[in-house]
Amino acid sequence: MMMRALLVFCSIHLASGFVSAGVPRPVTELRGGYDATIGAHPSTPIQFFTLPGNTCPYAQRTYIALKELQLPFDITEVTGMPKPDWYLSINPRGKVPALRVPTADYAVIYESAICNEFLCDYATSLEQDHTLMPTDPFLRAKVRLLNDHCDNVFSKTQFTYLMNKDDEKEDVLCGEMESALATYEDALAESEGPFLLGTFTLADVHVFPFVQRLVITLKHWKNYELPREKFPNLLAWHDSCLGRESVKESSMSKEKMIEVYERFVGADYKFGGLNKNN
Repeated sequence: MMMRALLVFCSIHLASGFVSAGVPRPVTELRGGYDATIGAHPSTPIQFFTLPGNTCPYAQRTYIALKELQLPFDITEVTGMPKPDWYLSINPRGKVPALRVPTADYAVIYESAICNEFLCDYATSLEQDHTLMPTDPFLRAKVRLLNDHCDNVFSKTQFTYLMNKDDEKEDVLCGEMESALATYEDALAESEGPFLLGTFTLADVHVFPFVQRLVITLKHWKNYELPREKFPNLLAWHDSCLGRESVKESSMSKEKMIEVYERFVGADYKFGGLNKNN
């Protein structure tokens, strides 16, 4: 059963170290409140650390993978800026997602692509059949190349176009984004769908949260929709992904997404460097 732990961050004091009776114990202040990892039962299969409300596309990748692989897990929602000390002890970068495996000596994994490949390997170690990561080395490389394209090409064009406020750049930035998306359109034409490699793999998991946000946010702020004459396969793929239970459970509503992105657009948010506007 999946348990959701929503942590209320307040300042508490924890004793540290062992000292003899009668000797004052040194006390350290733990910014961010209760350390969720202390309360993890040793039999907890996997702890999944994410933001509340399915707002993070990177964490959504790992949520989808967990559901697709049917691995039991608990959710801990991490809030607060800066991130609490207990979470920084898990992921020094302070980002989500992160995974913690109490049954494996509390091993910690972070970064969404690494988390997802780990989950596939973990499921395989449990002798669980799955197709999220192919066994063929050439197909595995193709998954990784598509994922690299998402992280280093497509997502930058997406958020640069979304955040652009210079009308003279609109057509150029839109064209760059569509050129980046053509990689996925071509992959779908080659695989004959419905997914990037034919079957649903980590390549789909990796890019879908970003295309999902593109469809909603660009329609709202740019009045832009993916042209069906250019992207018939990509639009069909988007609908196929939306129909999966893992996607339904890991997604936020259209209204919530617009509410979240209102803050980003208004603040000229840099999206971790993805927004290349000056």
